[in-house]
Amino acid sequence: MIRARSNRMHAASDRGAMLLSLDLELAWGTRGRPSASKVGPYLDGTRNAVERMLELCVEYEVPATWAIVGGLLLGEGPDKTHCWLNDEQHADIPRGTTNSQPHWYAEDIVRSIKDCKTVQEIGCHTLTHMYVDPTPRGREPFRIELQRFRQLFDQRGWPQPITFIYPKAMMGHFDVLAEEGFLCYRGPEPRWYETLPTVRLPAALRMLDGKLALRPNVDFPERTNEGLWMLPSSQFYSPRMSVGRHVSTARRVQKAHKGLQQAAKSGGVFHLWTHPFNMGQCTDELMGGLKQIFHEAASLRDAGKLELLTMGDLTLRLSRNKNQPNQE
Repeated sequence: MIRARSNRMHAASDRGAMLLSLDLELAWGTRGRPSASKVGPYLDGTRNAVERMLELCVEYEVPATWAIVGGLLLGEGPDKTHCWLNDEQHADIPRGTTNSQPHWYAEDIVRSIKDCKTVQEIGCHTLTHMYVDPTPRGREPFRIELQRFRQLFDQRGWPQPITFIYPKAMMGHFDVLAEEGFLCYRGPEPRWYETLPTVRLPAALRMLDGKLALRPNVDFPERTNEGLWMLPSSQFYSPRMSVGRHVSTARRVQKAHKGLQQAAKSGGVFHLWTHPFNMGQCTDELMGGLKQIFHEAASLRDAGKLELLTMGDLTLRLSRNKNQPNQE
């Protein structure tokens, strides 16, 4: 039985939980970013990385949450683009299909996720990787993005997602999120140093955190005033670029193992996340590290100390049990 602690709740009475969430965005996630010119090789390797990740999910029976940018499903043809993209703010989006513009359109990837033998969850990462503006003027554009995303799923007869992940962790308008049918979202990592001034100081501390393999945040789901479940994040499985070039895969694995052990001990949630294109380069090395993490998680699961869940599965469980008596 799930136990309440104020407005936070344990994942289970005697077991913690591991969540794995993946922001599937491809080139949509590079729009307007200075580093976009450097990620071409990563995007080239993304399909191979996704295939191998799904193989690991099957091997270790790991259900993951894949939060997709709806734009990946908007490929219309070589000479036209979807009507939603025919405006000035989307002028940078190339026309094409999965075959002609594989960095932008990826219905093939989404279908491979849906067909995985170990059931995976499909969540929402907005329609166009729109950064959410938390001011009043951002309210309706956010709602339109969510509504159009849902229309895409209705057109295909797919189940509507209940999980949302904010692009770049720029959060706001939680009431709109709830009104549009979502039940949970991934919370930010509580890394105090990310709010420090300048770029170099947070980067240096981020690198130090990785090199020391400090235990990641392991916390409990929290019910918001809007009725959503905030599922806290724990560790970003970083690519071998930028700060990540200076942190070995072994340290990434060591950090994750500490999080898994803490989740099993405390009954909390260890939430690992990344972008599939992060593993489009140095794929063998990074997949090897992920395999070690999955092995440890599966061992704890088989010992009855941990559950491996999607964000949606954990949310539905929490929602079913939120009114049960406190078992503390």
